[in-house]
Amino acid sequence: MSLVVAVSSEEYIINLCHQAARDEGRLDRQEYGPRVVKISEDIAVKYGCGVTASEAATQDFAYRMVDPSIVHIPRVYRFIEVKSKGSRPKGYIVMDYIPGKCLSEVDIESDPDIVVRMAKTILHLSQIKGGTTPGPFGGGRPQGYIWGDDGAKTEFHSLEEMNVYMDKRLERHNDTIDLTPYPLVLCHLDMCRRNIILEEDNKSLCLVEWDHAGLYPRFFEFAMIPCTFPYDGAFEKPLMQELERLMDFTDEEKKFTMLVQCVRAANLRWIL
Repeated sequence: MSLVVAVSSEEYIINLCHQAARDEGRLDRQEYGPRVVKISEDIAVKYGCGVTASEAATQDFAYRMVDPSIVHIPRVYRFIEVKSKGSRPKGYIVMDYIPGKCLSEVDIESDPDIVVRMAKTILHLSQIKGGTTPGPFGGGRPQGYIWGDDGAKTEFHSLEEMNVYMDKRLERHNDTIDLTPYPLVLCHLDMCRRNIILEEDNKSLCLVEWDHAGLYPRFFEFAMIPCTFPYDGAFEKPLMQELERLMDFTDEEKKFTMLVQCVRAANLRWIL
């Protein structure tokens, strides 16, 4: 671990982040939202409004639980939160810098094994259980595609609570869902190429951006793959085909996959 992380004050780390952003140290390419910067040879920081302790805790859980021979997760060293009167808190996740290139820059069709390995990664995540409380590891309000633009706006304390939330949104489809028989497993829920790093050995894969992630039934991951943006047929279609083969979903899981997508559609269309 870099001495920058071990001994520096929060103020110093925050200043390093802002300096890196000004000095072309940004690692992200998005115009809006949180930024990711490199502040030393081995340390990166994701920061901004909407970067939460829940995201840091879920990423840390993933780092501790995954098999690194299958996929890498950047280790989290610190989480810093800055609160300002009249504005949203700003979070800073201090973590390992993973050198490599974003998978969106890789020609998937020339290396189809990457899709197979990503499917195996998702299968591996689906075998990591995390208790009986859905959502981010350790608690917090779920964020991401399922929950609409502003997140779920509530914290779930049980599968039964999440079931009530989803059934309310499924009323317009004259349907219900029963999640209680399904174990809660680690789901990333933003499984697109921009969130995957092909490391410098051109072999190892690293999964980043854990803001949508949490503990959910395993078919939630499959349900959200078509919802990632931008649409990426060269990656999405073969990944879903390989996942269907590997995970062997039951008929009920296939139905519930569609119902999860209906919940997303309701959240985008109505305020409930």
